[in-house]
Amino acid sequence: MSKEQSYIRILTANATIQHHIASILEAKAKELDKAAVWTRLHTHKSMYHEHDHQYKDGVRIHEKMIEVIEGITKVETGLARHLKIALNSEGESEASSSSSSESELSSLFDM
Repeated sequence: MSKEQSYIRILTANATIQHHIASILEAKAKELDKAAVWTRLHTHKSMYHEHDHQYKDGVRIHEKMIEVIEGITKVETGLARHLKIALNSEGESEASSSSSSESELSSLFDM
């Protein structure tokens, strides 16, 4: 596999992952909106004896969304790291031999 093909493969995989992440975020935004509407309609400050309990219920409702956002942040960080490695290997390969960087690049996305 040539170097250009490896880069195209990496960028295609990255674009696909980004599309899937966008779909996940869109679905989660709709879910969060439904939760917000439900919360506004079914909870009232008179239901809680203390503000602490009201706060804890809100956090409990949105806890899953926070976990999803943290997970997506980790995925995005990993994607950025892999693209940075790919871009750095391009600069290094121009200065040194390209065979080692091509094997590193190909090993990132072996199927």
